[in-house]
Amino acid sequence: MTASYSMDRYSTARLETKVAWEAKWARRIALFFLQLLILTVILHRFAGLGTPAAVNLIGVSVVGLWIAIMIALVSLIRIWFGGQSGAAQDFAAIVLGMIGLALPVLFLSKALLLPQLTDVQTTPADALQLTMLGEERPADANPWANPDVEQAELQAEAYGDIGPVLLERSAPEVFTMVNEAVARLGWTVVVNETPGESGVGRIEATDRTMIMGYTDDIVIRVKGDDAHALIDIRSASRYGKNDFGANADRIRAFYGEVTTALEKGEKTVLEQAAPKQEEVVVQPKPKTVKKKVRRRRARRRR
Repeated sequence: MTASYSMDRYSTARLETKVAWEAKWARRIALFFLQLLILTVILHRFAGLGTPAAVNLIGVSVVGLWIAIMIALVSLIRIWFGGQSGAAQDFAAIVLGMIGLALPVLFLSKALLLPQLTDVQTTPADALQLTMLGEERPADANPWANPDVEQAELQAEAYGDIGPVLLERSAPEVFTMVNEAVARLGWTVVVNETPGESGVGRIEATDRTMIMGYTDDIVIRVKGDDAHALIDIRSASRYGKNDFGANADRIRAFYGEVTTALEKGEKTVLEQAAPKQEEVVVQPKPKTVKKKVRRRRARRRR
């Protein structure tokens, strides 16, 4: 009885493997900070969370995701040499961390490649100013000031394609095109002053970034006469030390819409000026009456 009991005992015994405690915590930390990152974006975009608070929460989330990935890597090393279980949770933590860090890493790469600017304008020497938007701009936002020489040089080096546009059209006509471009881009217009006797028209508007919903301020000026018009635009971020190229992309998108309107208008003018094609009237062929008359005369002679 004793021998059989001992054999049954050893036959049912199983080898227990320890689970690496770092694996569980790595997954939990990664999941928590990924949820915090997503919640921060949603609250800032749709629930009115302040931009400074959102920036701080995003920074905390990024640090937390990096910590989760580091813990998961250390756990994988311990599992490799110690034989513990939990590798699946470590890989889950790494995947969650990479998902959360994908967008911040993209912006970090832009920050390394682009200059540290938050204000881009077509004519830095003649900086556009705010009127009504200046009062709505928060007190803790970036100061709205004229760019210094260093900022102007950085912009010219990085965004050499951005500058004022001179058109051979009247100022009121160009101002109408500008309004249409602003409407198509979905900007929120605050000030809209048509060119009067002075020949200067102004638009002040705001635009929100696509993902985070950061608010940026925009000023457009159209000045000219009945034959020429000059377009200037300035786009500036309210918060942050780097706009990651958002203001320059916004100005390019605006000029793209104006160019599309110009091409459409020129096409319409050409279509109206094109000569109309004359309608060709197809006359019916004359009937061969003479042949029939000759044949009848021939029969009568017979």
